[in-house]
Amino acid sequence: MAAKKKYSYDIEAQDIDFRRRVSLASLTNFILITAGKNADENGFGLLELQSDCFTWVLSRLVIDMKRMPTESDSLTIETWIEHIGTAFTTRNFRILDGGDHLIGHAASSWAVMDMRTRRSVLLETLPAMRHFIVGESTPIGEPGRIPNVSGEVANSFLVKYSDIDVNNHANSLHYVEWLSDCFTPDFYRRHHIRRFEINFLKELTFGDSGEVFRQLKGQADYAFQIETHGKGTVCRARIVFEEV
Repeated sequence: MAAKKKYSYDIEAQDIDFRRRVSLASLTNFILITAGKNADENGFGLLELQSDCFTWVLSRLVIDMKRMPTESDSLTIETWIEHIGTAFTTRNFRILDGGDHLIGHAASSWAVMDMRTRRSVLLETLPAMRHFIVGESTPIGEPGRIPNVSGEVANSFLVKYSDIDVNNHANSLHYVEWLSDCFTPDFYRRHHIRRFEINFLKELTFGDSGEVFRQLKGQADYAFQIETHGKGTVCRARIVFEEV
């Protein structure tokens, strides 16, 4: 068991897009896998919680990259818990390439949900987790609140069987895909992702449908709001690009 640990990954064909760069959804997946592995090894992973009808849910995430990795890279992601509050815990990440060069940071906020009531519970239900607090921040800080967004409809979605995960709601990676799909391949030829932020507000379950609204806030700085037919706003996000 280790409070702070590194995990290494090979980049494979399914992880890259047409530019041969790691896609935002794949990078997010590597980060979430890292969080899951470390929690499992330290005794408070998803399967351990589910044995008591609890589960982890991602509340907020921010990823800030100096550059996006390519197919020729490998990835090492270091993770640790910065602090534990009443209902949320902050887990941080350092992202390195195959040459051990720092290429990015991420920070995430998590809650524990009771699978029977679908409501969050106090983190005092996991007292052992406090032994793994490192207390070290990153240069990007904690993931913040994204304000209300207005704008044009840039994508639509319908939650289907393959979108549902073990928590019986739409997996967070599908939100990332719906957001990423708000831009054309030509746009991605001219822009790289520099920063990504997302706030999850409500669950999406089978049969839910809605639209992704996009608003340009600044130069290559886009805000998003995912609206459903019935549940209202379920997610807000931000992607900041830099021109190639």
